[in-house]
Amino acid sequence: MVKIHEITDREKELLNVLGKFPNISLKELVDRTRYKRMSSISRKLEQFKEQNILVGPTYYPDWGKLCKNSFNRVFCTLETELRLDTVISYLTLIEPLCWTFPVLSAHKKLLYVEFVSTNDAETKSLLQLLKDSTIIADCIIHISSHNKVMENSNLFGDFNPSLDNLVTPCNVPDASYGQHDTDWNTCDIHIFPYLMEEYRSARLIEILKAEKKLGRTWTYEQIKYSREKMVKNKFIRKEYVIFPFPYRQCVHFILALKSEDSRLTQRMACNFAKGARVYKEYTICEDLTLVEFVSHSSFLTNLMYKLDSIDEIKEKGIYQIRSLFPSEYTLLRPPELKYFDFETQTIEYPYHVYKEKIKEKLENEQGS
Repeated sequence: MVKIHEITDREKELLNVLGKFPNISLKELVDRTRYKRMSSISRKLEQFKEQNILVGPTYYPDWGKLCKNSFNRVFCTLETELRLDTVISYLTLIEPLCWTFPVLSAHKKLLYVEFVSTNDAETKSLLQLLKDSTIIADCIIHISSHNKVMENSNLFGDFNPSLDNLVTPCNVPDASYGQHDTDWNTCDIHIFPYLMEEYRSARLIEILKAEKKLGRTWTYEQIKYSREKMVKNKFIRKEYVIFPFPYRQCVHFILALKSEDSRLTQRMACNFAKGARVYKEYTICEDLTLVEFVSHSSFLTNLMYKLDSIDEIKEKGIYQIRSLFPSEYTLLRPPELKYFDFETQTIEYPYHVYKEKIKEKLENEQGS
């Protein structure tokens, strides 16, 4: 059982306000909370980050606004009989790979993986090559052309909420991709990954220093304008992530969910742990919906016992992230955008290059 980390009501109030209003200023936080000084709030937020309760600010993208061509997300559950670091060494040859997480399993070696994709058929082909070469034993693929919906923890909520209201009618947020309606320039595309990965709390001066080390000499005003341009045109939105307890005291898992009706599936995803002391985000895929949770362990236990009793759920799967696994098996990186064509405002990944690199690695290792 995970020990509950308790914080004061005043601290809960501060985190709830920040999670609900991510663009709020320190002065407004003073007005909306029981803290009297902005300096006190700044210190408290830094403490929350050190405790791994608070992450951010970070920026969530609307991938539909990035380019004129298709740009999807591909989620995969990979099974292997090899060492995980061996599998990851092949996966990293595919530049659109964004993250890998080991999945807790008593009988199998599993990796949960995400790619971005400008050609879903080519992405599947690369995974099939790895399967044919016995690098992976099996692969389950889910493709999404929707943005993810996130819901922060309500620190005053129940950390082990009921599942009784899953099918209750609710207002499901629109997660549809937007349309490319803004031409992005070199500065925009180069600073975007820093904002997405929360590089040094997304401070522009730190981004400016990092870019100068790479030989790109933007001015502070240039990168400030690029960020404002992306926000104004709704390519990115500012968010804070509020975990229900310090991350190391939580369980982190993904629920694959399907019913007979996709709208019902989305409603259930929206209703899961709504208003509870649970962090949640979900993504609509072609065949089902993936719901990611960071919660107290009792919520996961309760979920596993009760899912079978919910008749509306026709297919399901739970993948628990092994958060304490060695870091070399966990990869997290922003999407590779160096192939962005500024003239056509499109991006195409060179899948043929990745295929040749995989084949070359296979030949070298088989011949050694």
